[in-house]
Amino acid sequence: MIRKSAFVAVILLLSLGALLFRIPDIGNRPMHGDEAVHAFKFRELWEKGVYRYDPNEFHGPTLYYAALPSVWLQHRHSFAETREADYRLPIAVFGAVMILLIFMLSDGLGSKAVIWSALFLAISPAFVFYSRYYIQEILFVFFTMGMLGCGWRFARTRNAIWLISSGVCAGLMIASKETAVLTFAASAAALGLTSIWTSKVDGYMPKISLLWENRRLTVFAAVVCIITACLFLTGFLKNPAGALDYLRSYTPWLNRAHGTDVHRHPWYYYLKILLWTHAKGGPVWSEGLIVGLGVLGAVFSLLRKKKYQMESSAALGRFLAFTTILLTLIYSVIPYKTPWCVLSMLLGFILLAGIGASELIRRIPGTVGKMVIVLLLSAGCAQLMLQSYRTSFVAYTDPRNPYVYAQTVPDIGELQKRLDILAAASRKGNNTVIKVFSVDNYYWPLPWNLRRFSNIGYWNSVPSDPDAPIVLASPEFDVELTHKLDATHLMTGYFGIRSGVFLQAWVRLDLWQLYLEKKKKNAPEQAGDN
Repeated sequence: MIRKSAFVAVILLLSLGALLFRIPDIGNRPMHGDEAVHAFKFRELWEKGVYRYDPNEFHGPTLYYAALPSVWLQHRHSFAETREADYRLPIAVFGAVMILLIFMLSDGLGSKAVIWSALFLAISPAFVFYSRYYIQEILFVFFTMGMLGCGWRFARTRNAIWLISSGVCAGLMIASKETAVLTFAASAAALGLTSIWTSKVDGYMPKISLLWENRRLTVFAAVVCIITACLFLTGFLKNPAGALDYLRSYTPWLNRAHGTDVHRHPWYYYLKILLWTHAKGGPVWSEGLIVGLGVLGAVFSLLRKKKYQMESSAALGRFLAFTTILLTLIYSVIPYKTPWCVLSMLLGFILLAGIGASELIRRIPGTVGKMVIVLLLSAGCAQLMLQSYRTSFVAYTDPRNPYVYAQTVPDIGELQKRLDILAAASRKGNNTVIKVFSVDNYYWPLPWNLRRFSNIGYWNSVPSDPDAPIVLASPEFDVELTHKLDATHLMTGYFGIRSGVFLQAWVRLDLWQLYLEKKKKNAPEQAGDN
């Protein structure tokens, strides 16, 4: 047995360690297109105090509200002053604090299993990487963990506050991402499967009628869930239509679930990410240790148990096993796939992996055998930590990294520096006119990189008058722009935006001359600094 004070100390240290692992150099990766889009949605909330739910895109608003304290604490006065780290910092905090929520399951999983699960959550490459990412996924999984933990506390204590808290977390799941319905469906089915399995394997029906027995409280918790979701979706009642828009959102999202050409992937896509990814010239990426221990934990949970055990680890373990299996099947069947969605099923594998690791050690006979298993698990954890470091601090834009997806390339930073120097050379500074001609509407994250400029226009084709001091254009427009701008502008080079996506930078000759003079003037100063 682990003393309670020591157990609490270990969980706190793991949470702190996870935070320290996630925060350093959190702005190292260029803003992903999705992150940039969410930053602009946040801008609307921050500057206008109004949030409007869009049933076609962007998901829910908890992400934007989470960033408000970070921007306030950094004393940012304008959107142009904000930095990548301002948005990612609260996500890193949620990713680390999630470990503390596992504590609520300690009398169901066992203290040793909880410690192993907390360790795996702290060092999982996927969780570390996406805890440094300004998208909804970490918040969604955090609230999922909260719903599960509070629900379990209610099952153990019958204290109404826990069921109500579970309802709040469920509402926040809805307000984070529409995929909440998938988790709700898998959880509901898992409850039934846990009951059926137990009756067949152990010969008696476990008590799962707790919600029915407390149906008034259950209804109240459900109302709390709906109210919580509606408050966020309506921008705290400033846009009442947001609640209905949320219901309408399932039409476009269901259509999208069939998979677009860009996001359509085979059924084994998520399993491949978790088990084995190896591109030519790159390292092997795998969270197979977690998945393998998770499968082992599921098997241990599903085996025949003594009757007195059913109210603790067996019941919770079986529920987690069925939920994880169902979520894995659901997400695998849906053709539309993005790598961050793997976190929903990976959370279940991590919790089950805690059971698997602790049970494996317990069942191995002899002190020497147990020590060997602990050493092997420790070596596996060290390898996971190395992967996490490589994923988030070395290969964070490398397409061979399975968690990198449609990532902005570092070259965009060079474009931003070029534009900053051009603006400094121009008499109009950041008011310099910039025209962007892109072959489609997905020119993100460019608006983020141009956020300091006030006179920007975007077109999907070349207008009749393309003239501007600075023109950024897709290479597909090269012939047309050469015909219209060659006499007055210089095409100064190509800059990468995303993998395989480039922009040409055309600069008017008078501004380019000022730019060269400024660079020449600054050259001695830069040499002196070196």
